[in-house]
Formats: sequence, structure tokens, C-alpha cells
Amino acid sequence: MPSIALFGSERRVGALTGAFVSPNALSIPAKMTFIRNYKLFSCLYFLTVLVTIGMAYALGFGEAARQTAGFPERLRDITFPIWDSHPLSQHGFLVFYSMEDFAKKVAYSNHSTAYLLYMYVLYKVEMHVHLLPMRVTGAIANIVSLAGVTFFFLSQLIKTRLSFGKGLLVLLSVAFMLSMPGFWISSARFNVDNTFPLVFAFQALIAFCVWKHPARSGMLAVGIVLFAVFCPIYAAVLGLALLVCACRNDGLDARMCRLAVLAIGAGIVFYLPSPLVSKALGFTSSNSGWLMRAGLDGDTTYFSNVLKSVLAPYFPRPFPTIAVPLLFLLTQLAYFRLTERRDSQAGATPHATPPALAGISLFYHLLFAQYVMTSLLWPQAVAIHPYLYDYLLLGPVFIAIVLTFACERPPVALRFWVLALLFCISFHLEQIAQAKCQGCNYPAAWDSKRP
Repeated sequence: MPSIALFGSERRVGALTGAFVSPNALSIPAKMTFIRNYKLFSCLYFLTVLVTIGMAYALGFGEAARQTAGFPERLRDITFPIWDSHPLSQHGFLVFYSMEDFAKKVAYSNHSTAYLLYMYVLYKVEMHVHLLPMRVTGAIANIVSLAGVTFFFLSQLIKTRLSFGKGLLVLLSVAFMLSMPGFWISSARFNVDNTFPLVFAFQALIAFCVWKHPARSGMLAVGIVLFAVFCPIYAAVLGLALLVCACRNDGLDARMCRLAVLAIGAGIVFYLPSPLVSKALGFTSSNSGWLMRAGLDGDTTYFSNVLKSVLAPYFPRPFPTIAVPLLFLLTQLAYFRLTERRDSQAGATPHATPPALAGISLFYHLLFAQYVMTSLLWPQAVAIHPYLYDYLLLGPVFIAIVLTFACERPPVALRFWVLALLFCISFHLEQIAQAKCQGCNYPAAWDSKRP
């Protein structure tokens, strides 16, 4: 009995297949066409985003953020009041850990001015509307950016009928993604100035364009430069990843090399102004040194090796918060590969890779590259701040889960996957709810109380 397509256009029939993305696929009319053809799915997608964010806020994030609001915060309580009360020639749009540091001419200069101005806007919103603290508005803006990037990918890759089962799995996997407890807990308890959600959004869009629209060099160049304006260090890291991707058995890919040079060059150009301004104004830097971040200073207080910095970092975070999504993705990929092998052995027509996913390995390489390269270059930073860097690992994992359900053929074991996703979402929400405990960083069952 044929399935009923509840999420797709009535004009689209036949088995689920991918389709080549046309050169005009990035245009606004193309995206509006997707929403028009998939009205029900689009509405349910945005409803899923709203409900998931609302549940995360109500169950624990809102209370945890209120608890943290009583403690001094270096942007809201120190840096931005200094900007408001002193001329530019005295603060240079730099970050200060304390009023004493400002008086002693000690400044932090690793953030780009563009990113700090974005945070300054959130600060001003909080000053005028106290019900919208920058910690909350920043977290919601970050998670909405992830949802938006994911929807954009779906709008480019889904070109045929979306069956009920496939649409249901996509929506549940989006709820699984947006409820990740590590993001909500770190947003409530730790640094407000966490650039990594913004880094991942830029990285994901650029990776997609490199994969699907390699001929659009102008658009890629603009995206890379914008990335460098807001996150110059990680634009340079993207450049290093592009250099790795440029390596071929028969030589180097010239196009990848050009993009890599642009990313590294733009990263350097937009990183230098802050440290140069700091030096010109006579400030001493409070930035962590390269050797310290790389674990090459010989100190074993925080770091011993790369593997431990990921699996058992100095600052402990519940390992299941990264293990559950990773195990889910591995199980999902194994299921689809085993299904293909079983069908092949039974004499059925082998299931070819959907055209929409052709060459997707390049996309995934670039998507995971930011975390891999960061762990290579600065493993001690990952060990000290896993609550920040985990986003660069889990973002690609969740994107892969969503796109696999969206573009592979519908799984036979639909009920199993629905139950598995519901259990994972429940686990995420439980962790968020338990994290509102007083005096703890993570749920009390996991938190070892180490500062």
C-alpha cells in the first residue's frame, strides 16, 4: 500500500530521490519555492524549533541563567560599562576581566571588534529591556542560527516527495539537535562571549557552498571575508582545513588552495587590528599564549594528551552529552549501510547514493574540520574549555543525523527510530532540567564540583 505524503507538494510523486541543485538554488525565490511546496513541513519545522527552545528555557535554562546573572560578567559588568564611561582612545574596543585590569592597562584582545559590537547590541537590549538579558538573547540567537542553517540545507537538498515517516524523523531529529544539553548548560553557566555557535554557522554555510556551488567563487569569497570579520582566528583555521582538502594524490587542488589563501589572509588581516590597538594604547595582553593553548608549555596541570582533552578534559563535563549523539549517528550510519548490504545479498537492486548527497564527504570533512584542527592546534584549550568547544563537534554530528534521515530512503524500522529519537530527546531535556541545581555547573549527578 503506498504511503501518504503529508509533507510534500501534490505535484511531486514517486520514490524519494535527490536532485541536482540548480545554479540558482541559493536565490531567495528558490527558498520561497521550498516553503510554498512544503507548507505543512515548513510550519511544523518552525513549530518544532519554537517548542524545543521553549521547553529548554522552561525546564532549566531560564532558571540556571537567572542564577548566573547574580555573578559578575566580564562583558556586561566590566567591559561595556568601561566603553560607555571612557573615550575610545582609552579602551580601544578591547575586553577587560576586571576594573583593576583596566586601571593597570591589561586587556584581552582575541575577540574581533565586529563580534564585540554584536555583543554590545545585546548588552544595550538588556539595559533597556531587563526581561531580555544578553545571556538569554545570545543563546536563543545562537540556537536559532543552527536551526536556520539546517533548514537552509534541507531546502536545497529535498527535491522530491517527503513521506510522512521521513518528515517525522527529520522533525524529531531537529528537536534532538536543538535540545542538546551541553549548549544550553554552557550558555547558562559559562562564557557569554562564546563565539563557536557563530563560527559553526559560518563554517557550515561555507562548507555547503564549497560542496554544492564550487563555481560561485565570488559568493564564497564574500562568505569567507565575512567569516574573517567576525571570527578571524577560525577563518584562518578554515583556511588550514581547505589546504588539507586541497591535497590530492596527483597534486594540489588549485581552487581549494586559492580559497585557503583567502581564508588565512583574511583571518590575519582582521585579527591584527585588536592586538595592534592594544599595543598602541600601551596595554599588556592577557591573552593565553600559543604554547599554553597548544599544550607545548610542558605544564600537565590541565592537559596531558589530545585524546584525554576530548574524552576526559580537565574541566569535567558529562561524557554522555557528547556520547549519546555520537553513538546515535554511528548507529544510524551502520543501519543504512547494513540495509544496503542485505538488499544486495537478497538480489534486490542496490540502493545508489542519492544524487543530492553525491560528494557529501567534502561537506562533512569541512564541517568537522573546525573541531579537528582546533584539537590539533590548541588541545589544552579544548581540555580547559570543553563546554565551549563541544559545540564544534556536536553541530556537525546533528547536521549529519538530520540530513541522513532527510535524504536517504525511508527506514523500514520507522517505529524503532521514532522511539530512539524520543528517548534521546527525553535524555536531553532531563539533563537541562537537572542543571538548574544551585551551586553546580552540570547536573549534580555528573558534576564533580571541580572549579
